[in-house]
Amino acid sequence: MKNFAIQLEKFGSIENLSLQEVPVPITEDDEVLVKVYCTGISFADILIVEGKYQDTPKLPFVPGLEVSGIIQEVGNNVKNFKVGDEVVGLSSWGGFSEFVKLNSRFIVKKPRNMSFEIAASMTINYGTSYYALVERAKIRPGQRVLILGASGGIGLSAIEIAKAFDCKVTAVASSSDKLLMCEQYGADTLILNDTNNLKESIKKNNVEKFDLIYDTIGGQTTVDSLSCIKWEGKILIIGFASGDIADISVNKILLKGCDLVGIFWGPFAYGNKNFNLTCIEKIGNLYEKGLIKIAAPELYSINDFMKALAKIKNRESIGKLCLYTESYKAER
Repeated sequence: MKNFAIQLEKFGSIENLSLQEVPVPITEDDEVLVKVYCTGISFADILIVEGKYQDTPKLPFVPGLEVSGIIQEVGNNVKNFKVGDEVVGLSSWGGFSEFVKLNSRFIVKKPRNMSFEIAASMTINYGTSYYALVERAKIRPGQRVLILGASGGIGLSAIEIAKAFDCKVTAVASSSDKLLMCEQYGADTLILNDTNNLKESIKKNNVEKFDLIYDTIGGQTTVDSLSCIKWEGKILIIGFASGDIADISVNKILLKGCDLVGIFWGPFAYGNKNFNLTCIEKIGNLYEKGLIKIAAPELYSINDFMKALAKIKNRESIGKLCLYTESYKAER
């Protein structure tokens, strides 16, 4: 078996990535070897490649955190999966390849009516949103939810999860095209923030304060969001797509009586012994019931990875982007 992978030799730029032939991973007792069909791309992949993420792998390494594919080998201790199973899973690294080894704790069987590309696109985005909104924020019907950076893959997933629980959703994005996508995903109210001044954009639209704020942007946007949170509301810190970390005076948290909730999920939470993929199974159930749609991602061949990564880096993407392998192209 040949294994082609997108490998990084030096941190700093996506231009440092190249498609190379690398050894097929050797599985250990608790692992499975998966022939990758599709792999999701997240903004975290860009930050990791640039050396700006909280968790830094050793070089050389292959990025890629979420995959879908077919099991080729199972370790001696693996009892719940077999060769030939169609699965979706999380990897600490290595997803941008033809073959990846995964700990059996971090895979689930792919829902039968779900395509491989949708399966690969849901794991981090929908898993994070479900965990954040349902398990950490204890979301309730009728609550008002503000989603910052709503047109990205993770923002759109938050819209769908919140609407599945009968919440009122306000989406904030930086262009009219992006807001149109948010509306298609179910957002009730749309706010254009093309000046990166959230406080002013909220004021212009004269909206009520929010029970929950889902913040994927970070930086000054997080600081500004304090002006529109209800008393005893929750601000969910999802990520830092702006590239900046918020500098917040703690007295503002006190005066609002609000909670700042850090959301650390997925492959970045491997150190948590209680971590599992229950969220993904529950999301699969919502999908099969028609409560969420998980729109098909924009697909790129693994050979065209640079185009896809550049589109995300330059914030030109709307929704999720995925890579597909030569195996997927040949066998599907």
